[in-house]
Amino acid sequence: MLEHVFIPRMGDRERVIELYENLKKSSKAELVASYNNAVRIGIVGAHAQAIRLIALNWSFHDAFQKSPIKIEDNVLISLTGAIDLKDDDWEYQN
Repeated sequence: MLEHVFIPRMGDRERVIELYENLKKSSKAELVASYNNAVRIGIVGAHAQAIRLIALNWSFHDAFQKSPIKIEDNVLISLTGAIDLKDDDWEYQN
């Protein structure tokens, strides 16, 4: 499964911020590897996984000004497929 319906809970924002602060220390290669690991595992429907994907999405936007994680209406979280690091950017694998 590559989609998750996120239903916010109390304390989620603080947890996302904490994870985001940790992910900001990651290299672009580490961000790509983390994302690809999520694609490999798939979305399992765990709330904690959704929180991590939101933080990872923020980190991708900081590092690349775009993200392979799609969040629609602040509710539906989707993984769009495996990616490769290409120079200083990422692109979808063929």
